[in-house]
Amino acid sequence: MTVATATKPATASRKRRTRKVTVKPVAKKTATPKAVKATTPRRPSAAKLISPNRYWSDIKARWSIHQYEITMLTSDLTKFNKWVRQFTN
Repeated sequence: MTVATATKPATASRKRRTRKVTVKPVAKKTATPKAVKATTPRRPSAAKLISPNRYWSDIKARWSIHQYEITMLTSDLTKFNKWVRQFTN
């Protein structure tokens, strides 16, 4: 003998109410134009400028720092490559 199973009646999905949004009034402000000053570029004082020899020595120093950093980067990338290859071989 088979037993009939009771089925639940289909219920409509609940409708949820949306939240009520309160709107705050925005006070309007009028923009006042500010006076624009026209400035001409000024030449820096001669006391702050460096001599061409000092400038050239500065370029040499920066280039040597750059070369050192590139050498260290190459070294680090080589070490990284060796470290990664140990997992692939």
